[in-house]
Formats: sequence, structure tokens, C-alpha cells
Amino acid sequence: MKKDRLSVSLIIPHYQNMFSTFYALEIIKEVSKTAINFDVDLMVETVFRDARGSGILFADMMGNETWINRARKQKRPFLILNYYDPKSKDNCIGIDNEKASFEAVDYLVSSGHRRIAIITGKLNAQAGRARLEGYKKALKQNKIISDKGYIVHGDWTKDSGKQALLKLLSLKEPPTALFVSGDEMAIGAMEAAKDKGLKVPEDISLVGFDNIPQADLGGISLTTVQQPFVELAQLGMKYLIQVMQKKIKQPVKILLKNTELIQRASVKILAK
Repeated sequence: MKKDRLSVSLIIPHYQNMFSTFYALEIIKEVSKTAINFDVDLMVETVFRDARGSGILFADMMGNETWINRARKQKRPFLILNYYDPKSKDNCIGIDNEKASFEAVDYLVSSGHRRIAIITGKLNAQAGRARLEGYKKALKQNKIISDKGYIVHGDWTKDSGKQALLKLLSLKEPPTALFVSGDEMAIGAMEAAKDKGLKVPEDISLVGFDNIPQADLGGISLTTVQQPFVELAQLGMKYLIQVMQKKIKQPVKILLKNTELIQRASVKILAK
């Protein structure tokens, strides 16, 4: 790495199978493309190393809190992906999770469903909280009373989706439809339904979130929310470079609203 070249450290918080997740792979791929286009050196790391990189691109707020606090104290140029806080002084870019979740649940309502449950992601993550809020707002706007028993918490993993569905199926009046805050959990829920002898969507409908490649493979055909991962990563890198070059006013705040509900075959249309 030449001393006169700009360099960026992409910090991805360490977790099990991190480099096999769709999110991590897409972010690394698109950030790398943008680094090449701007002739900037890129390092991919799981730990923020104080002396490395002209700037820092954090792949998320969750799991990076310690390193972000250190970057703030050192006054290092940085930007947080997959996060949006209009009140903070941090540079950040995220998606409108609440709006996207609202639209997904509203689609289930428009398909005739009234008993709609949610499998949340981790609620210490902004995305997890916002997607739950979108679910609640969609029910409220459609005059559906929110049932606490229909809110089951997952942790983004396939296994948590399986366990959440089993819990919902044990209810006296199980839901007819699920909004699942992540596709990995949705796929787990579909597997659990199959194990119980249930069919999707004949017996239970599902909508996921992320549109990972597995959502439309092997006969799954999951209706899901597509995130603008490419734009998120490319814009995040682009604006961080402009911050490093002092070409743009801080803080940079971008909220992407161009999510899309991809309708496939996992939702049954009920008679209204």
C-alpha cells in the first residue's frame, strides 16, 4: 500500500459463518468494485486496527459499537452501512426497514389474511426493531388488533425460524400468515412447516425479507422484500471517500427507500 494513496478498512463484525452470508458477500463484492473504480486500497477486517486505513467503513452498527466509539474518539473518517439515525453525528446509510415491512404486512392483509404473525430478528439491531414497528403499524392501519402471542423473536438464523414457527403452531389459534424479518429464518420456518406436514402456502403463508438467492431455489419460491444491497454498498463507499477527501459536508445521512416486494408463490389469497 503506497503512503500517498487513500485506503479504507471495511469492518465486518465477526460471527459464525460470517463470510458465507449473502449480506457479507454482497457488501464485500460491491465495496471492492467501488474501491477499484476510485483507485482506493481496501482491507477487509473483523477488528478495527488503529493505525490502518485512511477511513473506515463499518458494515453495520450491531457488533461494531466498540470500534465505532473508538473511531469517534480518534476523529477518524468513517461511515456506517445498514444503519440510519437522523439525530446522530455519524455518517450513515441505511434502508427504510419500517416502510418495507409495512408494505410486506399490508400485502398479506390485502391477500385476505387477518391472523398475521411476525418472526422478528434481533431487537438490539436497528433493522430488527424497525421491521417489528412496520408490522405493528400495518396491523393498526388495517384495524387488526395486535396479538402479543403472534410476536415471536428470532436471531436471524434458520434454526431460530424453525423454533419460532413451532411455537406459533402450538397456539390455540395459529396464524394463517407470517411476516419473517429475514429470509434465513423464513426458510427455517418453511422447513419446520414441512416437517409438521403443512404446505406453503396452502396451510400457511410466508413473506420474508432480503431476497437471498436461496429464496427462489429448490422449490422454495418465497415472496420476500428485496433490499438494495448494491446501492447501499456502492454509495456508502463513494460517500466515505468524499468525506476522506473533504469534498462533502458531514454528517452524511442517506435513507434508501427503493426496496421492492418480490411476489412469488408463498402467499395464499384468501376469500375476503
